Amino acid sequence: MAVELACGQEGQVHIVALGGRLDADGAVDVELGLQELEAQGARHFVIDAAGLIYASSSGLKSLAVFTARVAQSRGSVRLAGVPAALQPVFKQGLAQQIPTYPSRAAALAGHPAIGIDTGLMHAVSRLVGADSITPAGGQSSELAEAAARLLDAKATPGQPAVPRPPRAPTPLPPSREPERDAEADPDADEGLGGKLRRLLGPK
Repeated sequence: MAVELACGQEGQVHIVALGGRLDADGAVDVELGLQELEAQGARHFVIDAAGLIYASSSGLKSLAVFTARVAQSRGSVRLAGVPAALQPVFKQGLAQQIPTYPSRAAALAGHPAIGIDTGLMHAVSRLVGADSITPAGGQSSELAEAAARLLDAKATPGQPAVPRPPRAPTPLPPSREPERDAEADPDADEGLGGKLRRLLGPK
């Protein structure tokens, strides 16, 4: 039976569940899977070994090498759920002691990398000109709050003005008939006599 590998994620912690036999061949498969996660930017891992039925020295050595590599990149590895039958083998075969927890839930409980908003961290990284920000220890909430304040301070001066609705046109006064000029109009105020004189002509 070959090794089985399933991956999941909780916050920024990548969960790698192992099952079957972690022998020399299985160690190669696990190493390839872990390298792929690292290439995608994963830095925090919980290795869930609850499904293993066998572990060789080669398989445990690959986990030790992986843990040392992650530590150099300021990441973390936690081991969870090692079956009781394999616990002596793990203790003897791991040259580097990996923090071990009785279950996956225990390994995830209180993990500092859970709940970090990476989008916010990347945005702050761009604002301050850094390549990346990697929270460590229990500082994730403080960093997130500081990031939110920084983003708000940076964004406020550049906010666009709120568009205003166009004003309603001012209604024009009702049109008036032009007043007639009595001097310009020869018919103005001439009466009936004037009209008769024009028709009959001068005497």
